[in-house]
Amino acid sequence: MAVVAVGLATPWQVRFRAGSNEGLADTLKAGVGGSTGMRPHELLEASLATRMTISARMVMADLGVTAADVSVRVHLEREESTTRFRYELVLDPALETFRPAVVERIKCSPVRSTLSKPLIFKPA
Repeated sequence: MAVVAVGLATPWQVRFRAGSNEGLADTLKAGVGGSTGMRPHELLEASLATRMTISARMVMADLGVTAADVSVRVHLEREESTTRFRYELVLDPALETFRPAVVERIKCSPVRSTLSKPLIFKPA
């Protein structure tokens, strides 16, 4: 399934859709545009954070913890020659004993794996 993005009448606003799910992206450049949706780089951060959180919840479920209070924060740092994703696993203090298992699982997150490989961009 592909994601389709369509530009809207408001400068720099885009509606994107994957199947029946959709969202809004936006950006502000030189005083034009807005902040009614996530910025494109925030969508990259969201992709990694959501998948790592899903992975964390899956390992907690495997360990018998079904009501796990877990989240992942991701910050994208763009430099001249490197793009760095910094992430932080946030667990309920009562779940700290599970941290090593969760950390190992989120290291294997499918989105992290995808983003870690060389990327190739070409028109369809």
